[in-house]
Amino acid sequence: MPRQKREPCPETNALAEHLGKTIQRLRTAGNLSLGELSEMSGVAKSMISQIEKTETNPTLATLSRLSQALGTSVGAVLSDPKADSNLVQSIKTKDTPLLKSEDGLCELRIIGWIETVQWVQWYDFRAQPGGKLESSPHPAGSVENLSVLSGTLRIDVGDDSWIAKAGETLRYRGDQPHIIENIGQEPAHATMVNILAHAVSG
Repeated sequence: MPRQKREPCPETNALAEHLGKTIQRLRTAGNLSLGELSEMSGVAKSMISQIEKTETNPTLATLSRLSQALGTSVGAVLSDPKADSNLVQSIKTKDTPLLKSEDGLCELRIIGWIETVQWVQWYDFRAQPGGKLESSPHPAGSVENLSVLSGTLRIDVGDDSWIAKAGETLRYRGDQPHIIENIGQEPAHATMVNILAHAVSG
């Protein structure tokens, strides 16, 4: 069954605009041409151009490759911190960065604090039935924590596989390629916290 085309929502447009400006600013600051960034990241030159022109919203995998090539993190690329006198930070739903998996069936809202992104990365994860999120390895020694709020998820890390249902938490190595898949018949919801290597070892 062909996937229906959806009109972009305002928050998606806002995120695409922010990403485009940030990627272009970082590329320019690093004196990189579109071609050079393409070679370093493995992302097509035309795709990078579209991102910078706000003509497309990159997937998490694409954003991860670009961030690494630019010497920064996904969280840093997506951040838009605003100071407030007494409240450390307040982020509205429409301003929370939203990323989608390659298959379009999984959503990740980045709800972690940018100031701690080098140690801890915190996400709100939702997946439609059959949705699959494939993630690249985090730094060696990193641990990923997945707490299922509803639905049934399967986690694959290397040759190992586990199933977690609502109310259950899995902690597994995040320094290997890993996959989270909704194997149930209903949408799944979970929180995901990545504790990066230097936080674990420290």
